Amino acid sequence: MRVSDLCFGSLPFSRAHYNVSPDDSAYVIDFAWDMGVNFFDTADFYDTYAHLKKVAKREGSVIASRSFAFDREGMRRSLDRARRELGRDTLDIFGLHEQESALTLKGHREALEYLVREKERGTVRAIAVSTHTVDCVRAAATMSEVDIIFAILNVEGLGIRGGCRADMEKALELAWNCGKGIYLMKALGGGHLYSQARRALEYVRDFPHKHSVAVGMHTPYEVQFAARVFAREEPPAEEISGGPHPRRLVIEDWCEGCGQCVEACDFGALSMGEGRPRVAPAKCVLCGYCAKVCPHFCLKVM
Repeated sequence: MRVSDLCFGSLPFSRAHYNVSPDDSAYVIDFAWDMGVNFFDTADFYDTYAHLKKVAKREGSVIASRSFAFDREGMRRSLDRARRELGRDTLDIFGLHEQESALTLKGHREALEYLVREKERGTVRAIAVSTHTVDCVRAAATMSEVDIIFAILNVEGLGIRGGCRADMEKALELAWNCGKGIYLMKALGGGHLYSQARRALEYVRDFPHKHSVAVGMHTPYEVQFAARVFAREEPPAEEISGGPHPRRLVIEDWCEGCGQCVEACDFGALSMGEGRPRVAPAKCVLCGYCAKVCPHFCLKVM
């Protein structure tokens, strides 16, 4: 598979972020395609298959997705959903979402083995693992079942678990030398690096042990900024945020304090205080996963 250096991350289209409709997102995706982007990232968890269905039909497009499923039946449902909603018989890249270590990979063995069989059948071209942890990259690097690793890396080392930026760099070098396909996430630290977006994007662009970098985008301006940096051209004069307010996790007033969001946060960014969740901005990577589990739609990354 040949992929563009810049991968379009579709998470900002989801309900947990800007809740952009498929119709409203079509122009942004077309704009990215015209800028040379052919690689698009999504996940079963994001609910953005409808946004990518049109581009998935284009010759040369590459779509990556993944699932939290841990057993055969769950992975079968996830795979069938992706094929149905993307309108494809064969998926380019599909895998395990947010793995932490060799132990969690072992716990998802049944789902992984199902993907291996589907790859043999031709419904999946490559099997991936996504992770925020150094240990998981090291473990996946030596697994024959895993073709592609989707890992966190950014210039400040934000959100990297089980080590620092240098540790992740070394783990990715190991995976590269083991012949894995590699693409990176959270290049902008979940939005924390918007104020130094050019520096942040140039760092991942120049990191040698990767094939592509996924950047979450939801406006033509963001696409243009990232695409120009990756093309080594002068980006627009303004910074990538395109506005005066940095992104943050918003907790609405109608929150009932059930605590499900706190349990869902793997980064320790949420805690309960006086019956309501509180966010520690320095720890929050603005992934929006907490918003997906909220039964009353109280949380959103804005």
